[in-house]
Amino acid sequence: MTVVRFGLWLSVLTALLALLNSEAADAGTQFDEAKRVVLPAEAATTILKWYVADGNGVAEEWPVSSGDLDHLEVALATALAKANFGRPLQSLYRQYMPARWKGLRLIVVNGFDETMLDLEKQLDQNVDLEQWKRKLVVSFGGGCLQWRAVYIVEQNRFMALNNLGHHATVICNAPK
Repeated sequence: MTVVRFGLWLSVLTALLALLNSEAADAGTQFDEAKRVVLPAEAATTILKWYVADGNGVAEEWPVSSGDLDHLEVALATALAKANFGRPLQSLYRQYMPARWKGLRLIVVNGFDETMLDLEKQLDQNVDLEQWKRKLVVSFGGGCLQWRAVYIVEQNRFMALNNLGHHATVICNAPK
């Protein structure tokens, strides 16, 4: 009888894990892969200064793999949902930069809504709309059109960032 119960529990646990893994995989595929880019580590310096509370984050090159980004994006979909971000994930551009903090590998995330590119085009008809693939996008104001996060690779989680005395895993550039 005990062996049967153990087998039943094992089957239920296996099914539950399969369901959770498929949901996580689906969350990661909700992002448009064409709207993600890895920038050089030095681009992370500004964001690290602004948001890493202890000041120990340093921009440092290390090879960011597609697998690293896939794991990050599964966690990012969840973090954005918890933050009540309210924008479709397919509309989000993501700039990723390698860094280190206390010996751990970080991926600094700078994200923005496609609306930001539309606004830039309205302000300057000659603007290079592909520049986001080469240069950190920084803007001020505008609600949550731009947001940031810092992912700790070895811990598969986001760091709590300091923003004007508040801590959150996803920080809007200028919350409403």
